[in-house]
Amino acid sequence: MPASFLSLHVHSFFPAHAAVGGAVMGAAGIAHTALSGQPLGVSGTADGLVRGRGSELHRWLFLLGLFASGVTMAQLYPASISPMELAPWREAVGGFAVGLGSALAHGCTAGHGISGNARFSPRSAFFTLVALVAGCIVATATRSADAVRMQHAPFPKASDALTLAAQLLGAHCAGYVAVVALSRGGVLEGASALSALSPLDGSLFGCGLALAGGTSPARVAQFLDLSRRAWNPTLACAAAGALAVLVPFNHLAVLNGWVRRPVLRGLTLEVPTETAVDRKLVLGGAVFGAGYGLSGLSPGSALVLVGSPYGPPLVFLAAMFAGFITADSSTLNTWIKKVPAPAIKESTQ
Repeated sequence: MPASFLSLHVHSFFPAHAAVGGAVMGAAGIAHTALSGQPLGVSGTADGLVRGRGSELHRWLFLLGLFASGVTMAQLYPASISPMELAPWREAVGGFAVGLGSALAHGCTAGHGISGNARFSPRSAFFTLVALVAGCIVATATRSADAVRMQHAPFPKASDALTLAAQLLGAHCAGYVAVVALSRGGVLEGASALSALSPLDGSLFGCGLALAGGTSPARVAQFLDLSRRAWNPTLACAAAGALAVLVPFNHLAVLNGWVRRPVLRGLTLEVPTETAVDRKLVLGGAVFGAGYGLSGLSPGSALVLVGSPYGPPLVFLAAMFAGFITADSSTLNTWIKKVPAPAIKESTQ
């Protein structure tokens, strides 16, 4: 019998797998920050391709790493990459909303939900709350749990998932060691070092996301849609696993000054300090959450699914990049300035 929580029946829930996958995502965040000095984010990396930074090679290589993780996990962990059933209109509207919202708020489930919350950022906490509320409202109103489907393969034992996670970490660590050695030897520096690092970060993050079940839009829909008695809290366990790894690193190593400069040469430590809860953050969180609740896809999961043998969510991705571009619309930004400012506002540090 399924477990019960607040009159909801918990089903198809694998907390150990989700937490292990989340920990792998957290490890990717640690590697990216320690080596490059920057917090890891998916939408912020992807949207730069269509917002004036398309010449930066590291952005393309990070996405290549995400694509490669989809190919890898389809072979090593079939439960994470399965045939998907999602109405084209959900893909289109959801993708546009996810792209627009993440561009306005400067982050998504990775940049705010994991990296930002691991720093205890007020902006990221507020974004997460707004996105979850909006996601639940839209998913419940449109019955996303019934409409968003995925044919999941059977999950392996938790011990097998843990073994795979260790193997993935080992393989990526070997790559990180090679990049560090080349940087310390003067072969890679600055932009070239970041470009060598980025595909490893994208691949490790994508593998963790898949291992956690985050590449399944159906599981996301089952978490956000409260219209049915069946509920799947996989998403929460994945986030908890990532934060359990990343929070100690951020607060013991980065914010306390133990890490003063990145390991790779020619790069600088960049720790976001802005705490203002502004119009764009609130509106972006609401729009992002609506798209997430409608489609069950985030920028990270959609990009990992490019490597799916069952076909990528092309409609979602095209709409997402259209949303990125729309965020720079002068008409939209003029309208946003007229929206009443949120009552909660923190000063920048």
